[in-house]
Amino acid sequence: MSASRRRETKETCIEVRLEVEGQGRVQADTGVPLLNEILSFLARGGGLDLEVKAWGDLETGDHHTVEDTAITLGSLLSQEIKKGIGSSSVPAGCSLARAAVRFGQAGYQGSFHLEKQMLEGMSLDNFSHFLRALAYNGGFNLFISAEGGDDRSRIEAMSLALGRAIKKAAKNEI
Repeated sequence: MSASRRRETKETCIEVRLEVEGQGRVQADTGVPLLNEILSFLARGGGLDLEVKAWGDLETGDHHTVEDTAITLGSLLSQEIKKGIGSSSVPAGCSLARAAVRFGQAGYQGSFHLEKQMLEGMSLDNFSHFLRALAYNGGFNLFISAEGGDDRSRIEAMSLALGRAIKKAAKNEI
C-alpha cells in the first residue's frame, strides 16, 4: 500500500510517496544532488519505493529543503511502521557504517565525523540534521555510526545501513 504526503512551509514544498514493501525504485528531485543520492541509497537499501519532489529556497542554502524532506519522509514512515527493531552493518569504499532502529519511540544518537563543509550542493552539517529529523518524525530511535573512508563513502554506507535497518524493522514487529 502506497502512502503520500505533501508539506508546504514558507520556505519549501515537499511531496513524498512511499511504498514500504517496494523494490527499491527511486525518483528523487530535491534540487540538492547529495540529498537525492542519500534518498536513493536509503530507498535501495530498504527496498522502499520512494518518490520525492522538493521545491525550496535553495538560494539561501539547503537547510530547509533537507529538513523538510526528512520531516515529510519521517512522518510517512511513522504512519506505515508502528513497531519493529532492525539493525545493519554496511561497508562502502573503505567505510563501515552501523545503523539500528526501534520504532515506537523517537530518539537519535550519531557517532561519525564528516570532514568537508559542503558536498554536491549540501552542507554536511545538515546530514546529521536530516537523520535527526527523520528519526524524530519517523517515531523511531536511531543509533548510527561510521568509520573509515571519506565523507562520500561514510554517507553512502550510513544511508544504505539505515535503509536496511528500516526494512528489517518493518518485517520484525515486536
